[in-house]
Amino acid sequence: MFSNFAKICQDFTAQGRIKKEEYERMTLPQYYNTVEELSSPLINIENPVYQAGLRLKQIETHITPCPFADSFKVHHDAHRFAKEYIPTIRSWNESIFFGALDSQRPFEERQQIIHDYYKTYQDQVEESPELHRMDYVHAFTIIEKI
Repeated sequence: MFSNFAKICQDFTAQGRIKKEEYERMTLPQYYNTVEELSSPLINIENPVYQAGLRLKQIETHITPCPFADSFKVHHDAHRFAKEYIPTIRSWNESIFFGALDSQRPFEERQQIIHDYYKTYQDQVEESPELHRMDYVHAFTIIEKI
C-alpha cells in the first residue's frame, strides 16, 4: 500500500501532474510502536503509569486481515472490492495529500489531481485485486490496576 502511494505520486511527478516539492511534502506521519514501546509504561517502575498502579499482565500481537480483501475472496467482484477498499484508504490520507499540493494552484485543479490519484489507485485495484489489501497488526493487552 505505501509503496503504491509513492509509485502513483512518482508517476504523477514524472508526468508533470505534480511538482517534485509537492511529492516530497506527501509524507504520511505514521509511526508504529514496538511491543517493547507499548509495554514500557506498564513495566518501568519509574514511569507514571506504573506508579499509578497499572501493570501489564499480557501483551500479544495478531494480524487483523483486511476485511475488504477477505470479502473479495467470497464475492470475486473486483469493481466492488475497489469501490469498498479505496474510500477507507482515502479517509486517512486524502487530507495529507491534498495539503501537500501547492496552495497557489486553483482549488479545482488540486481537487482534480486528488480525484485522479484515487481513480488511478482504484483502477489498479480493479485490474489486480489480488495484489491489494490492508492488513493490520494489532497489539492486544491485558492490564491490571493494583
